[in-house]
Amino acid sequence: MMVDSALNPFRRFVADNNIWFAGRLPETQASISAAEESLGVQLPSDITWLLTTYGYWHATGICSLTDTVTDTLTARDSLGLPHNFVVLYDHHDGGVVLLDTTVIPDTNTHSVYITGWEFVPDDIAGDIVFPSFFDYVKYVLDNERDLIDAADIACSDRDG
Repeated sequence: MMVDSALNPFRRFVADNNIWFAGRLPETQASISAAEESLGVQLPSDITWLLTTYGYWHATGICSLTDTVTDTLTARDSLGLPHNFVVLYDHHDGGVVLLDTTVIPDTNTHSVYITGWEFVPDDIAGDIVFPSFFDYVKYVLDNERDLIDAADIACSDRDG
């Protein structure tokens, strides 16, 4: 696949591994805007691009935007999840993946944390911290490569 050399490293990585990302139910700018309004935060541009361009598949690292909004608002109300955090993936008893929407000035990135619900809100840092969404997605892809059979990698019914 020919990759646009103007793509940032994250977008180039996704394009180079598109079989792991090209999935179902791509978001629209309207659905992203509605989610951001509900959450009161702006999602990083790479997440917006990923969800509107590719939708959801093995390496996306996000359950769904609907679940993200619901789980985040529930965690804010019931656990006191700080406003700058967004739930990317709720693994229930297996933990939760949280995005810090606060920009890290030196890198212009957003940290991602994998922690247990029992550590929210007091000790969110948890055991696994990624300095960027890109680092988190690389981790997800590495794990998925170990779990998914080759015949099941590509999305056979991609819509959009």
